Amino acid sequence: MRRLLSLFVTLLPLALPALAEEAKPATLTAAGEGSAFAVPDIAVVSIGVVGNGRTAQAALSANSADMAAVIGTIKTAGVDDKDIGTSGFSVSPVYPPEREQGADQPAKIVGYRVANQVRVTIRDFAKVGGVLDKVVGAGANQVNGISFDLSDRSGPTDQALKAAVATATRKAGVMADAANVKLVRLVSLTSEESRPYPTGPMPMAMAKAAVPIMAGQEQITANVTAVWEIAPK
Repeated sequence: MRRLLSLFVTLLPLALPALAEEAKPATLTAAGEGSAFAVPDIAVVSIGVVGNGRTAQAALSANSADMAAVIGTIKTAGVDDKDIGTSGFSVSPVYPPEREQGADQPAKIVGYRVANQVRVTIRDFAKVGGVLDKVVGAGANQVNGISFDLSDRSGPTDQALKAAVATATRKAGVMADAANVKLVRLVSLTSEESRPYPTGPMPMAMAKAAVPIMAGQEQITANVTAVWEIAPK
């Protein structure tokens, strides 16, 4: 009997940590979403030149000349070099339509197509329409994926986060009351900010006219997940 009692006393300290781990506090999880609106002051757009030539060298030379004129126009409009970056370049063969090809003969290359694109960040929003007008006149025949951004996102992001936390806290309180428990302390709080997607391609028919660019408002949305320790009332 004494040996059994001694063994129990020896093993008791080893069992206490396991018992402590099992006695984890109860928690309640609540999610919240908040939004804030701001007027964008930056535009980002892809501007390109696509052209064909009888030979790869001819197509490349013509495309390079047109692209140099387009980039020069962008710089003249006041856009810094750091805000102009190549986003795509390709050289590909051009084949005749299938109806003009012999069924038993390999396709014949009739020319080459060269495409070159630059991603341009325009930080003076008042210049966006004028820049698009000028680059089309300089030889650009592709304007794609215009999107808008904020030079300073901290203010509206903070507002969205505060609103999301307030929503999560309110929901946690409602759920706690419904379950007849009380919120003891905040255990964890995580957040995620979502951003809008760029718009689609801009038709060249639109770009050839005087281009009215309206950014509207950008909605910044924040989502938070809050975990609370709870206890009986």
